[in-house]
Amino acid sequence: MTGLSSRTEPASPRKPFGKLEALVRETGKGAIRGLYSIWAATYDKMLVAMLGYQAPDFVARALAPLLPEGEIRVLDVGCGTGLTAEALLAHRKVEVDGIDFSPEMIERARGKGIYGEFFRADVTRPLPIPAGTYDAAISSGLFTHGHVGAEAIPHVLKAIRPGGLFAFSVYWKVWDRGGFSKMLAKLEAGGEIEILHNERESHFRTLKGQQIHTVVVRVTG
Repeated sequence: MTGLSSRTEPASPRKPFGKLEALVRETGKGAIRGLYSIWAATYDKMLVAMLGYQAPDFVARALAPLLPEGEIRVLDVGCGTGLTAEALLAHRKVEVDGIDFSPEMIERARGKGIYGEFFRADVTRPLPIPAGTYDAAISSGLFTHGHVGAEAIPHVLKAIRPGGLFAFSVYWKVWDRGGFSKMLAKLEAGGEIEILHNERESHFRTLKGQQIHTVVVRVTG
C-alpha cells in the first residue's frame, strides 16, 4: 500500500483505501518511492488508528512461536516505519535489522530505536547482505498491489540460514496473479522451502473484503 493525500475528508474508511489501491495499481516504482516520501509521516496513523491494520501482528504471531530459543537475528523486509518489528518484539525479544527502498520510511523506523542496522535496497534484486546472515526474516504489507512481486522471495531466502524462517503477508488479490502461489510451489517442489503456515484472514478491523495470506516457510535448501 502506498500514497495518500494529506487532505482530511469525512468519508468512510473504504473511500481512502479505494483511492490508495488505485494509486498503487497505476503507479510505477519511481513514483511509488515519491509517494512514500510524502506518506511516511502519516503512515502509522492512517493504517493503525484509522483503518485498524493488523497484518504486522498476524505475521508476528505466526512467526514468534516457531523461532528457536537463544539469540535470534531477524531481517524486517520492507520495514517501512517499523510496524512489523514492533509487532514481533511484542511477542519475542530478538535483534532486528531493516531493509527498505524509501529513505523517509527508514528514518521513521530509525527514530523508534528498535533496529540495529538498516539497508536501503530494492528487494527485487540480490540483497546487499551475505548469504545465511539471518535466523529469520519477516515482512508485512510489502507483497501487494503495485509493490514487490514474488521474484523478491528467493533473494530474501538467500539472506536466511538453512533451517531459518521467513514469515510474510501477501494481499489475496495478488496471491495467484502476482505469481506467489506458483513461486512457493516451485520452491517447495525444488526442496528449497517447507511451507509451515498459510492462512487467509481479514487484516483490517474497519474494512470488509480485504484479506491477506499469512505465510511462514522454513529454508531447507
